[in-house]
Amino acid sequence: MASDVTDELPARPRTVLSTPWLTVREASPASGRGAGRNWYYVDHPGCALVLPVTDSGTVLLIRSWRIAVGDWCVEAPAGRCEADESPAETARRELAEETGAHGGTLHPLGTTWPSSGSSNERVHLFLATGVRPGTARPDPDEILRPCPVPVRRALALAADGTIQDAPTALALLLAERRGLLPAGDDR
Repeated sequence: MASDVTDELPARPRTVLSTPWLTVREASPASGRGAGRNWYYVDHPGCALVLPVTDSGTVLLIRSWRIAVGDWCVEAPAGRCEADESPAETARRELAEETGAHGGTLHPLGTTWPSSGSSNERVHLFLATGVRPGTARPDPDEILRPCPVPVRRALALAADGTIQDAPTALALLLAERRGLLPAGDDR
């Protein structure tokens, strides 16, 4: 879906706010329907999400306290890509930090833009099969709780809206569609 609006944005949007985690930028189109209007968006380095599944069919999800929504969110482990690592390396790092799980085979599932209207963050989605549980070592500022769920239950939670984290729900859907999830136990 190519568009001619890309030539309406300035080549170098202005930085409005910069933190160690993200940058807010302002763009002002010079011509077209958006001319004279300021647009703001979060400039994000991207992240990787990994859906860890054990051989017995358990998805090692987490419950994470998210300050932006003021609630606990059921999610797959995920985190920001560091400049010196590939998305796959980020996925493995986050898997170990947030669940303690290790081993397994990493399957790329694709990418998604979870909030394209306000951010350029791209989430790289992975499935890790055959992982072995361990002890989580989250970053000091993360508030996480383990939430292991049977595969079929995780799919049901995504379908009924209990899992509201869009990249997690999409990763579950993509993994199931590709036949990569074990049947597991439904309990």
